[in-house]
Amino acid sequence: MSRRSKTAKVSTGSFEDRLSALPDDLLHHTLGFIEAGDAVRTCVLSRRWRHLWRPIPCLRITDIEAFRSVEKLIRFVDQLLLLRDAGSVLDECELDLRGLLRLDNGLVDLWMRRVLACNATVLRVHLYANLPASQEEPLVILDDQPFLSEHLVRLELSGVYLEERLFDFSSCPALEDLKIADCVLHTDKIFSRSSKHISIRGCQFVWDMYPTQLSAPNLVSLQLHDCTMIPILESMPALETASFNLGHVYEEYCDICDNGLELEKCGCGMIVTYWDDDNDRKRDFSVFLGGLSSATCLELIASPKMVTFRRDLRCCPTFNKLRSLLLKDWCLVADYQILLYFLHHTPVLEKLTLQLSKEPKSGIELEGSSSMEQSLTLMQLKIVEVKCHIIDERVHNISKILSSCSISLAKIIIQKL
Repeated sequence: MSRRSKTAKVSTGSFEDRLSALPDDLLHHTLGFIEAGDAVRTCVLSRRWRHLWRPIPCLRITDIEAFRSVEKLIRFVDQLLLLRDAGSVLDECELDLRGLLRLDNGLVDLWMRRVLACNATVLRVHLYANLPASQEEPLVILDDQPFLSEHLVRLELSGVYLEERLFDFSSCPALEDLKIADCVLHTDKIFSRSSKHISIRGCQFVWDMYPTQLSAPNLVSLQLHDCTMIPILESMPALETASFNLGHVYEEYCDICDNGLELEKCGCGMIVTYWDDDNDRKRDFSVFLGGLSSATCLELIASPKMVTFRRDLRCCPTFNKLRSLLLKDWCLVADYQILLYFLHHTPVLEKLTLQLSKEPKSGIELEGSSSMEQSLTLMQLKIVEVKCHIIDERVHNISKILSSCSISLAKIIIQKL
């Protein structure tokens, strides 16, 4: 044997001995960073590695192409969860099965509940369809039963159909972070007493009797982007930051609901919110602005024709804690009523950001419009950012109005996009 071969042999042997000599806990932690399939395959390395994969704290199943068929994937996940060491703690599980068809609803639900039974603190499930796109219900439908876990801290779901009882998170007392994207939410109420952060993106809301309500009294941050409607927000006294991108294409202005004419023909779905039980008196009711009134940082990007926003402005609350506000250019029309309206209701506002689109858009006109800047002073406002593509008449008008409210031009920063 040549000297070079002997050196290579010694080096290889030294590497294997050092790796195998590492403590079990460290090897379990390391295996948790790779795909679950690759982690299981380490069992062929030696007797030392035969069962090391069983108690790993993180399971990641994201490379679905490696299984070549749905049947092989199902067998693997079933065995992976069944053969875990009894009593081993599962910190995190990620199932990214996007792109697969014909996934069984009950099977996916069973996997999720087995993971929760392993005391998982983080569960991420990303799915697309279980049926061809031509079918009426293309999403995986989870069992209409609440999740039970005293350990779950973070839950992320996308591409699934979620029903009523799943949204009662009373049995998940440790849940703090909830993210839902591209799902159908069939429920009248979402309730979580423990959640501090909720993000809902690209979802379709469906309800039976009343519009969906969101109840999360300890919520600190809320994101609601590109959904078919806005849930009714209950009081959130701990709320600090909120980001809303509103005005989905499904929401259209409803004259029937607003004017009370032939209420039985109302098609917007919010009639039970804005009219009393006898359908003879319109109520001043805030769908979402009232729930956001405790926020310190708020972003509102809305369509100028958005029904709910237009109605909520009639009973706009005072944002006594709000220090940072971002508004899009729907608020800069009709003599800048909406902009001034918000400035009247934000007594401690320190930073205002106005985001302008390339082309001026029509906006929401308040009833009984009149100039409001005459009685408005904004001495507490420290900075105004105007983000625009070009410096046009809107920018000049904003500067003029803010100057009339005792805002120095030095505080107005114009930033081109």
